[in-house]
Amino acid sequence: MQLKISGSTEFGLKTQTVIAVIIAFAGCAPGLMIAEPTPKVVGETVWVGHLANQQISEASGLASSGLYPGALWVINDGGNDPLLYTIGVDGSDLGAFRVEGAGNDDWEALAYFRLQDTAYLLIADVGDNWQQRKTGTFYVVEEPRITATGLGNEPVIGIAWQIDFTYEDGPRDCEAVAVDTANLRVLLLTKSSLPPVLYELPLKPADPDTTALARRLTTIPHFSRPTAMDIAPDGLSAAVLTYSNAYLFSRGQKEDWAAAFNKRPRPLNFNQLNQQEAICFGFYGKSVYVTSEQLPAPLVRIDLETEAN
Repeated sequence: MQLKISGSTEFGLKTQTVIAVIIAFAGCAPGLMIAEPTPKVVGETVWVGHLANQQISEASGLASSGLYPGALWVINDGGNDPLLYTIGVDGSDLGAFRVEGAGNDDWEALAYFRLQDTAYLLIADVGDNWQQRKTGTFYVVEEPRITATGLGNEPVIGIAWQIDFTYEDGPRDCEAVAVDTANLRVLLLTKSSLPPVLYELPLKPADPDTTALARRLTTIPHFSRPTAMDIAPDGLSAAVLTYSNAYLFSRGQKEDWAAAFNKRPRPLNFNQLNQQEAICFGFYGKSVYVTSEQLPAPLVRIDLETEAN
């Protein structure tokens, strides 16, 4: 299919037409052939442009596709329709899926993970500015497939499983959520607490009909008001975004995240965006993408390391 991608001449990018070819290999998921850029300079920040889809007006969550190296997933903040938007790593519009049976009370985070060879997306309905919600909710969906015929008319996806939860010490405001696949846990980092508090709960609770309990792990001393978080594909790095900065944490193979988050992080150097609330690693974990709640929504990429020879 042919996809129109509008670049911004303000930053030296030309409006262009990109042909996105979708191919299927025997026994494999289709691959979206918009390649993730290869980092050339370690630590380089690249202004990609703006999100072409103007319906993404309050981007509150961002996740890499686990199926297509050239695609990212985005959600809007609370009060909007329960839609999963898909975009190219160049900001191009690739369509949207409606999550059937889900509501968008206050969607604040999005995370990709793989479990038993299936790619999933976790949508976190966890925002609570006044810290008074009785429960938060995670909607887990299988990552939608983009086929050679496109998305179809108003495509819909179902919920694979849903997690309703409470915090063990009362309501919390949270916008930063990530999936620790190795330990089958969901990590939550509170926003309004000083210092922020790290919680965890099971990715697949033993009894889906009961309310899960998010247990307190530790406080994080290095920053305030985190707005987004993601764990790298190899499970050994985590990126945390605040309104003014971004940080990269690393952990050893046998180190838990509570210990890793208490080590001094590496600051990521990029120009602050207005209302920046979404961050994710790229498909290969070599880059980090950031966008924000504004129109037009900017998209920047921070290259972390060069590709191996």
